[in-house]
Amino acid sequence: MTDAQHLDELLSSLRREMDALDVGDQDVRQRLDRLILDIETRARNPDRVAADEGLGGPLKASILKFEASHPRLAGVINDVVDKLSAMGI
Repeated sequence: MTDAQHLDELLSSLRREMDALDVGDQDVRQRLDRLILDIETRARNPDRVAADEGLGGPLKASILKFEASHPRLAGVINDVVDKLSAMGI
């Protein structure tokens, strides 16, 4: 499996976890949706993204936010961070 395929699989898993969440706050869901779309965009076009526009900060903040309330979601986001790092994104 290529890095891109693995990332797609992780993002699908992240979306499934997000859909299964009992998050009443629509703002949280919208932020997660935007984050996933940003990851997908950057993963498909890594050369078009400036180096100073990394995703590490927003992803790590998401992990911290969901670690206690939604540990499975935090785990999937952490896997995405690891894969992006391995891909140099």
